[in-house]
Parts: sequence; structure tokens; C-alpha cells
Amino acid sequence: MKAVHFGAGNIGRGFIGYLLRKSGYDLTFVDISEELVKNINSLGRYNVISLGETKTQETVTDVKAIGLSNKENLAKAISSADLVTLSIGANHLESTGKVIKEALKKRQKSNPGQPLDIIACENALFATDILRKSIEENADGDFLAYLKKMVGFPNCAVDRIVPNVSFKKESPIDVAVENFYEWDIESGAVKKNNNISGVNYVENLAPFLKRKIFLLNGTHALIAYLGYQKHYKYIHEAIQDSAIRKAVEEFHSEACAALNAEYNMDASALKEYSDKLIRRFQNQYLQDDLTRVGRDPVRKLSHNDRLVSPLLMCIDHGLKYDGIVTAIAAGFAYDYKNDPKAAEIQKEIHKNGIESAVGKFTGLANGSEPVKKTVTAYEEITGR
Repeated sequence: MKAVHFGAGNIGRGFIGYLLRKSGYDLTFVDISEELVKNINSLGRYNVISLGETKTQETVTDVKAIGLSNKENLAKAISSADLVTLSIGANHLESTGKVIKEALKKRQKSNPGQPLDIIACENALFATDILRKSIEENADGDFLAYLKKMVGFPNCAVDRIVPNVSFKKESPIDVAVENFYEWDIESGAVKKNNNISGVNYVENLAPFLKRKIFLLNGTHALIAYLGYQKHYKYIHEAIQDSAIRKAVEEFHSEACAALNAEYNMDASALKEYSDKLIRRFQNQYLQDDLTRVGRDPVRKLSHNDRLVSPLLMCIDHGLKYDGIVTAIAAGFAYDYKNDPKAAEIQKEIHKNGIESAVGKFTGLANGSEPVKKTVTAYEEITGR
């Protein structure tokens, strides 16, 4: 079995690639960084260090890489692959979809009878759907029929914290990860890759995906944004702050109530999941920088992402959402100067005011109750 993974960064090497090699896949990474591609090809192996109370090290061997610009070799790799996975950042899915589309057209001619699965492993809701739409855009009927018959596009939920922590490396491509992971894939959309090591195959992915995006990614962002206001550096430091811990618990309580109402998810199981997340946030060995977690607030504050989406679910079910509003407001208060997306938000606030900015970036209607509450919470956080 052959796999091609787009994105040879920390998540690609330390999570997805790690599990694919454990499953016995012949693995080829694809990356835009020629230096990273060169290192992978020259070394052919790297260490994955799991950080917790005890530190463990595993070696991933027999890996290779292709540069994203090497269209000929990329097309050859995809033509014979059984699985294509991606961890490139949700913002890059549409553009990468165009690259994959051209490779799939060549595969349709050279290897039309071999099924393939393509899975986008991103911190976004239904990321594979975004990729699939990009691949299908303006396609002819023959190509669309080929995709429908031979290519699976399962969505997934991925969960492993991979921080930019400093640690002693044996090689430049070694990677440190937390000592926990979860990878849920919707089973009904899989064409052939139904036995990946460590994967939980589920019939209905939506509850698992939204639980993870809301409760982990949503409160991860909340901790980063509130922690930044209080001048903490790391997630594990910020979560020890009683006010931030209370804000996390309030966010979790509201999001869990929404998930219970929407999917009838067990309340006690959700509480157990919440408690486990807080323990993970307290992992001091990760040294997880707030600015890494808070990076790109434009995406994190968008209508279908980790903060606004649970708010909308609360509204749909007539539930309170004050804690979620606090997280959204904290995102608008995040003015880290080295984050260009944070600067974009601050520019809009300074030009047109906070209410206009909230409406623009969240897609919520100006003058609506959620926007009014966000403005009030923003003023409380910033003192403006």
C-alpha cells in the first residue's frame, strides 16, 4: 500500500505520517520547502518524541519526499497511490486541490481501475469537502464520474497537539508531540483504506468532529487569547490562571450543552472528554507557545470555525452562549504584532470600529444580539 502525504511539517511527520508508517504504508511526503524535502530524502528517517510525564522516542523509517513544484514526480506518486492525505492548513486546501486535480486526471488515464482515498487532516469542519469541491470545480462529466466511482473523500477529525517546543534533536527533521492522539474517519466514504493503525472509523463523523473542533480547538484559542492579555507565554501557564480556567469551563459547559441538544451526545461522556482536555492543556512538557495556538485569528473567528460555529449551535437550541462570546471577543482583542492576520483585524477595528469588525470577520449580522454581546465583552477585555 502506498500513501502520499501533503505537508511534511510537524503534524505531517509527527502524527499522520507516523501512523501511516506504523500501518505499513510506503510513504512519500510532498512539501513546498525544498530544504525539508532534501533533508527527508537524505536522511530517510526521523524520530518522534512523545512528551508527558515520561518521554518516549520512536523512529519512523523509509520515508521519502517530493517538492510541490515537481509536478511530474508528484503525478507519478499519485498515479500509483492507495491513499492521499493532507495536513497543509485549511487555507491552502483550495489551491492544493487544483494540483491534485491535474494529477488525478493523469491517474484516470494511467491507472483507472485502482480505488483511492483522499483525506484532508485539518483543524477545520469537513475539510475534505472543501478539498473535494476544489477538485471537482469546472470538471467535465467523465472526470466527475471517475471520481465518484474510484475516489473516496472521507472527512476526518484529527487530534494531536504538536508544539514548536525546543528539544535535543538527532536530526533536523525529528519532531516532538504530545503523548495523545485521536484520528476519526467517516467509514461510509472510504473506498479501500479501512485499516489504518490507530484510526477510529465512525459511521457519523459530525458529532466527533464538532466535539473536537469546539471543545479542543475552541478553548485552545480561548486560552491563547486570554493568556496573551495576561502576558503568559505558554498554554500550560495560562490554564493555571483561575479566571482563564473558569472561562474554559464555561465555554465547555455551553458547547457541551449544544452538542447534547444537537446530537444527543451523552452529557457525562462529554464532561469526561472536557476534563481530559483540561489535563492535556496542563501538560508543561509541551511548552506550547500562545502565539502558535492563537495564530491566524481571521480563520479562527470565521463563520464555520471553532468559535462562531458552537455559538450558532447554541442559538439554534435556545441555549446560553456568554462563555463562547468571551472567546470570540478575546480573539478580536488579540493584537500580536507579528501575526499578520491579527494585524488585519486590528486595522479593521481602528478603521471602522469593533462592531463592524465583528460582523465582517464572523459573518454575524451587525446589530444582532451575539454581535452586541461580543462588543460588550471586547470592551471589558480591552478596557476600551
